Amino acid sequence: MELFTHYILPPLVGAVIGYFTNYIAVKMLFFPHEEKRIFGHRVPFTPGAIPKGKARLAKAAGKIVKNDLFTMEDISGKLLTEEVEMPLIEKAMSILDEDIRVTGAILTGSEEKYNKLEDSFIKLLEVKITDAVHRMDIPAVVRDEGARMIREQAAKSGILNMLVTDNLIEMVMRSVSEKMEEFIDAKAPGMINEITESRIHDLGNRTPLHVLEQAGYDPDFVRAKIIAAYRESVVNAVNSALSRIDVAEVVEDKINSMSVEELERGVVQVMNEELRMIVSLGALIGLVIGCINIFI
Repeated sequence: MELFTHYILPPLVGAVIGYFTNYIAVKMLFFPHEEKRIFGHRVPFTPGAIPKGKARLAKAAGKIVKNDLFTMEDISGKLLTEEVEMPLIEKAMSILDEDIRVTGAILTGSEEKYNKLEDSFIKLLEVKITDAVHRMDIPAVVRDEGARMIREQAAKSGILNMLVTDNLIEMVMRSVSEKMEEFIDAKAPGMINEITESRIHDLGNRTPLHVLEQAGYDPDFVRAKIIAAYRESVVNAVNSALSRIDVAEVVEDKINSMSVEELERGVVQVMNEELRMIVSLGALIGLVIGCINIFI
């Protein structure tokens, strides 16, 4: 009996006391959930540490997430890694290596939408080119230049110089310019439309990369430009998003809107092993202290 009371009981009592002391301390992190009062006076240590400091915890968590965990550099860095960047760049290059008609259908959403866009572009070019032809006033140029050339030729021949008068030249060239103007008004839109449509359709059967190569831009140059544009877009988009969203406020509001029970479940789910270790550590420390007391 003396062996039990002197050598075994003290370590056991120390272990039990250490276990329950840490167990109660862990439970007091959350319990009680609400403030308790007796005769109008608040009971000490109520509510638990986390329910009592919930607002401060929410504010601190929001600041940590904003300043250390959710920075522009971190988000941009994730989006600019080779694993994320290269598949997007390769996809863009493969799209540019398809026929313009196929690429157009991808960008517009369907082949029908691309065809409508192509028709609208052809009509726009037809109007612009026809308007440019009218502004050039080709009949007037032909009339004036034709009259000048006839006078120059007539001046070289004495007989023609006597027969071809200025009035005759003006009358002939005016008639030619009027006929030409009628021809342009009647035929130019159709001819321009036919040529424009043929050229646009021919262009649609080429790839954007082929067109760019003809303009002097090789695929490596195009790839470099796409990469630069992607990186700049990512940085600008992330910077714009973070400037409009107060991450700290979002986190703080989210934690404050959670009930104590939800917050407890979340913490226990994440730190269950650690909390058990704290309780077990209390028992171990109590056991060690009990063993030391045997020899004191």
